[in-house]
Amino acid sequence: MKEPKKQINNIYGYVRVSTVQQAKDGSSLEDQQKKIEAFVEAKYNRSVDKFFIDAGVSGAKPLTERPASRELTDVMDRHDVIVATKLDRFARSVKEMLNIIPILEETGITLYFCELFGDMPVVMPKDPDEVGLKKKFNMARQMSEMVISMMASFAEMEKEMILERTSNGKMAWAEKGYSIGGEAPFGFSKEYEEIGSRRHTKLIPLPEEQEVLKTIFALKKRGLGWRRIAKQVQSLHPDYSYFTPHKVGKILNRKFQGLPETS
Repeated sequence: MKEPKKQINNIYGYVRVSTVQQAKDGSSLEDQQKKIEAFVEAKYNRSVDKFFIDAGVSGAKPLTERPASRELTDVMDRHDVIVATKLDRFARSVKEMLNIIPILEETGITLYFCELFGDMPVVMPKDPDEVGLKKKFNMARQMSEMVISMMASFAEMEKEMILERTSNGKMAWAEKGYSIGGEAPFGFSKEYEEIGSRRHTKLIPLPEEQEVLKTIFALKKRGLGWRRIAKQVQSLHPDYSYFTPHKVGKILNRKFQGLPETS
């Protein structure tokens, strides 16, 4: 005996574009809608009941702060299906998506990202009768859990990539001689420079302090510790007799200062 088809109530499509210009052009919105319509027609042999459209809304905003997605979460109910093209159209990050999944499961929603995972559901409703072997051999459930596991891995990778991009960006600015915020590091003063519409802070080397830095890095290369380096600085540069091991450590551990450790 065949298992009866699961009940489907409403099928909703969610589309979003980030900029007002994209929203006016309509191309990105139309493209997303066409893909969702084609997916729903192929999978369910019916049309999308309603599209929720966030036009000119930044993906940086959480779902609860977007007009259309907020309306969608208000009307969605058990046995409803939501289709978006990709994760980045729906949630602002993998982390936010992982927080949304339990809510959708409890509500009884099935969610697809048709362009990302095809007809593999990202979210399936929780079924209290689905236990033991029945759960084990539910292929759709297994695939959904695999997608969630993949997304958790993506979240960690996404976090690392953001940190790396931030780090690389700071390093690139420092290599050009620009400050990355905070007080001017030892060996430099600050000077403001207009680049386009933005104001950047240029780091200007101070010759006398640069000589102290050269001493510190040279002694570091010889394998001296912070305490011995501080004593050498006090001896070789009397005007900097206030140098302590802690200050030496701060200089040696400082990143993005744009100063080579040679010369």
